[in-house]
Amino acid sequence: MATAQQFHPLPVIGYPEAYYAKHIRQADEQGNQYAHSAYKVGQYVTLALNPKTPWEEKARYFKHVLKHHCVCTPDADESIKDFYHKLTELVKRHAGQEAMRLARQENDSYSMRVDTGTARSEIEEEAEVFFSSVMGHTDVCPEWFTKETWTQLKALRDRWI
Repeated sequence: MATAQQFHPLPVIGYPEAYYAKHIRQADEQGNQYAHSAYKVGQYVTLALNPKTPWEEKARYFKHVLKHHCVCTPDADESIKDFYHKLTELVKRHAGQEAMRLARQENDSYSMRVDTGTARSEIEEEAEVFFSSVMGHTDVCPEWFTKETWTQLKALRDRWI
């Protein structure tokens, strides 16, 4: 069985789909579950970062990869647990950056619209829909964000709602 040290432990983000498919297939042929997980993380995070992908689909990618490719067995040794923890942190970092990018765009748009005379009540309604789609309908940080990202998103949301 392969160990986590036999390949670059964290995937590179941004390669074409075929790159990940090839490496996932190779990992499967070699029976290397750690490489398989790493390349799956790279694949799904890359898909989620596509600017044309709506947030709801991005969130599905982030949730899927955390649930299926960033977990290890409870009896795994510390180096394997550390490897999967790093994969999880990589997903959360990218999910948070993407959510913040979208939230900042919305924030800038709302600010510009207020400056040009749009009623704040109109923007509040739009902001409520937008932030609910990104943050959910709860005040609890979802698993795909860090606490820091969650705090920043709440601050932007609270500016408009």
